[in-house]
Amino acid sequence: MALLLVSVSSFAQNNDKHNYEIGVDLNVYGILGADGGPSRGFAPGAFFEYRYDFTDKIDFGAQLSYDHSTGKSALWGDAPQWGIVYNQIGLKAVADYNVCPNRLVSPYIGVGLGTGMLIEDTSVDYTDTVIFGVLGPRVGVQIWRFRLALEFDFAFNGEYGFLHTETSTGLNLGFTF
Repeated sequence: MALLLVSVSSFAQNNDKHNYEIGVDLNVYGILGADGGPSRGFAPGAFFEYRYDFTDKIDFGAQLSYDHSTGKSALWGDAPQWGIVYNQIGLKAVADYNVCPNRLVSPYIGVGLGTGMLIEDTSVDYTDTVIFGVLGPRVGVQIWRFRLALEFDFAFNGEYGFLHTETSTGLNLGFTF
């Protein structure tokens, strides 16, 4: 009986664990390696993620992110419009499968589903806001409390399908506490 209680107790200690992660990211935009937008540069950003360990191997959570970049548009009149500022905000639900939980080095794979908003501000007093959905896989490794991940976020909406400017591939570095 005591052995059964110890087993149940240790299982319960591994579950019900809350993880918070704060980190930085670097994104490149476009679909399948094509340039983002007509021309959107690399976007540095930051993110905050909350995860709940449902089991030792599976966790669920949410990620809030912000990315900032500059670039040029397609033709504005007869020439490209330079000096466009892109601010992108994302909120998505995430789920991860941890391959080797409770180890110093633990690889994981996951998926995210959510929404995003791109605010495009030009130097000619024109601001455009696009709301879109986001779906994408992610793969990474956690080493102690640091997580390094590669995330693919395919942006879409009902009118145009996949959105070139908003779709991103990101490299994330986070610290879990």
